[in-house]
Amino acid sequence: MSTPPLAPEGHLLIVGAGLAGYHTARGVRAHGHTGPITIFGEEHRPAYDRPALSKAYLTGAVAEEDLLLDDPEDPLDVIWISGVGVVSLSTDPLGVITQDGVFHPGDAVVITTGASALGLPSATAEETPEALPYVLRNMEDALALRDTDLRGTDVVVVGGGFLALEAAATCMDRGAGSVTVAAGEAYPGSRRLGEPVGEAIRRAHEARGVEFAPPSRAQAIRRCAGDQGQSRYEVLLADGQALAADIVICAIGAEPRTEWLLDAPVQLCPHNGAVLCDDTGATAVPGVYAAGDCAQWASHSSGLRPVGHWQEAFEEAAVVAAALTGAAPVALQEPYFWSDQFNLRIQGVGRIHLADEVTVVDGTPEGADLLVHYSRQGENVGILGINRLRDVTRWRRSSRIRPAAREVPARETVTV
Repeated sequence: MSTPPLAPEGHLLIVGAGLAGYHTARGVRAHGHTGPITIFGEEHRPAYDRPALSKAYLTGAVAEEDLLLDDPEDPLDVIWISGVGVVSLSTDPLGVITQDGVFHPGDAVVITTGASALGLPSATAEETPEALPYVLRNMEDALALRDTDLRGTDVVVVGGGFLALEAAATCMDRGAGSVTVAAGEAYPGSRRLGEPVGEAIRRAHEARGVEFAPPSRAQAIRRCAGDQGQSRYEVLLADGQALAADIVICAIGAEPRTEWLLDAPVQLCPHNGAVLCDDTGATAVPGVYAAGDCAQWASHSSGLRPVGHWQEAFEEAAVVAAALTGAAPVALQEPYFWSDQFNLRIQGVGRIHLADEVTVVDGTPEGADLLVHYSRQGENVGILGINRLRDVTRWRRSSRIRPAAREVPARETVTV
């Protein structure tokens, strides 16, 4: 049996207090680790779950305490260092350095720093992009938007992904005077999920009053004065049109938060800066792992798996915890995602991003009951259901992946 990277009494450092970091720590404890675990988080908050930030948290249906990952009845046995970011990684000796200049030694390091929201560039040099629109990447972002009175306001949401569409639905539910989505395509999500799905989403939003901008990509944002002198904004589209708004919400993607690793010996993806790992989360540096939105595992690099899903970060944490402790290997399941928008519950399972054929097997876009199969070279690789919980659940159960009967090596070679 190979020696695991982390001895039972060893000190584990986890950089990032989000979903992947928290569940890595919980998984390591579940495998019998008795040594100290330190979790570093930049926010002055306990670890929390993020999907509700664009939905129920914005409406006030759930409070901050409802989103906390740790159970107050069964708290995780870890050392929390909150409100102090990590600025560098040391490999000899192994450890991390925080913003206050303190070196924290460890026997293994797991990087789970997540990703930062991308913004539109400003159309004027004197204004910085981050000073203009709202983004929805953390609780501070969501809190700022939740505390804003949207009644009667004109809102423009930039982006056609689920985060953007959830925010659009929530703003309309909160009484916005108008909500316009600038998705860059006629049917939001159609490039990834197929036109029938995009049509179903657009129909549901339009039925509630959401408008959609022409299918032209947003390029910049600028501040301007309203009729009464109040601050307004314009979102500039590639076709020359401008969308006026009181509030702009930008949800056009994210980039891995790995800038603090630029001088570290870990390998970063040249395209997006993500930490390159094998499929146990191990980097090229012994004892250093990465998981979640800041990491690009070998299966991501090869295109076999998508990046950025909640389920992906959750499962990667379990894989890393097993690899660190020498426990039985954990298999990544088929990718899974979901979204709630108005009366739509959208669920997708499988390698939808690899499909070369999209087939509607039941339902219609106007009926909000689509069941869609995705195939690659004639083989079914995924399924998406709109308000089809039973069908999606059945597909997930039938496609469950069991781990191979093998031991996890102490460290595998990273291939990029």
